[in-house]
Amino acid sequence: MTAAARPVVLVLDDEKNICKAIELALGQEGMDVVTALDVSTALRTLQERIVDVVIVDIRLGEIDGLSFFKRMQADGVTAPAIFISGQATLTEAAQAVKIGGCDFLEKPFSSAKLITTVRRCLDMSTLRTQLALAASRSSSGEIAGQSGAIRKVIVDIARVANSNANVLITGESGVGKELVANSIHARSDRAGQPFVKVNCSAIPDSLIESELFGHERGAFTGATAHKKGLFEIAHRGVIFLDEIADLSLSAQAKILRVLQNGEIQKVGSETVTKVDVRVLSGTHKDLKKAAAEGRFREDLFYRLNVVPIRVPALRERIEDLPELIAVLAHQLSKKNNLKAKPIDEEVVAELQRYAWPGNVRELQNVLERMMVMSGERITVLDVPEEILSSADADEERHDGSALKDFRDRSERDFIIATLKRNKGNISQSAADLGIRRTYLHKRLSVLKISKKEYFL
Repeated sequence: MTAAARPVVLVLDDEKNICKAIELALGQEGMDVVTALDVSTALRTLQERIVDVVIVDIRLGEIDGLSFFKRMQADGVTAPAIFISGQATLTEAAQAVKIGGCDFLEKPFSSAKLITTVRRCLDMSTLRTQLALAASRSSSGEIAGQSGAIRKVIVDIARVANSNANVLITGESGVGKELVANSIHARSDRAGQPFVKVNCSAIPDSLIESELFGHERGAFTGATAHKKGLFEIAHRGVIFLDEIADLSLSAQAKILRVLQNGEIQKVGSETVTKVDVRVLSGTHKDLKKAAAEGRFREDLFYRLNVVPIRVPALRERIEDLPELIAVLAHQLSKKNNLKAKPIDEEVVAELQRYAWPGNVRELQNVLERMMVMSGERITVLDVPEEILSSADADEERHDGSALKDFRDRSERDFIIATLKRNKGNISQSAADLGIRRTYLHKRLSVLKISKKEYFL
């Protein structure tokens, strides 16, 4: 299912009126509904087309819904299933969830409840697909995302990879400049050769030339042995000079010599060594401005900036967040020896409201914290308070205080009315509102709704 496609829902129920009612409710929500009154018709439908969600009655005439679901799984169909019944026992309902059912609805159920449940299962299906994609992308080093901003970066990488052109990768801290450099190397004809990464800002200025170009024994105090430099180690491969704006003018001059002549000179040596190295560089600073101000060599800037690639900030491609979360969750699960944890859709919604000044690096840190500190699943209660409060403040700045106040008052009144109607029952109220209990608890806290306001 793509973002532009209409979700396809298969309904298997031997009651014609139930099928029609579900078809009408979901059809009005922009979904394609296929109905089947018997198992053979349902199985034939699954062979003929891709289905995103299956709604199946537990009590069928020829075969029970649980057996149908097992047959569906055996045939390789991975669509999530919602089980429905007006006669099922508690044991059957529990068994439905145990064998992998997405949810269980007891007849009669409201259209609102049906729609909310189907949408939740669609979200779970999308996340499952993204996690599968994450597994392959994590191992291949591909860049996650389908937004226009990141697709341009991916296209630029594909175009430049097999050339020997120098590439200047720019973007804010934490956007993934190193991942772009990795991707260029992996796609190039130098992929089997060394890929050397250098954080220029992390090396003291007094040692930068020794690190990059090497030194001879006795060249300076502490140089007790001959040392290869990083350019020599990267021979026939690629070197990525990250935060290149932090290099001294002296080191810049020597890098310019490498780019012009393919030659390095070790500290303490009078001879030059030929090297064949492709240079990729990265910075979050404006190198053109730095060159104009005399802080960066203009001739080196033009040598490095043969092909510029700008990596967008995360806030510029916030629609990529669900896929990024899936990719990072897969990587972090392996890193921390954790089982894959379901992530509630409310969590993704809250994270999409945040501006992410630290970009993908900040997202990775926040997600790792939630994965380590959460229970069996990640809920909105696991989202750090600083993320929630910052998102609320940012939204208020954009929405205007008057509009936000009106929205909050309306939401507050609606939640209180729902809780009163259900005599304070949180689970039932959350179901009626179409949200999870954990998210309702969070809204009660944010909107400062006390128990005495709804529990009379």
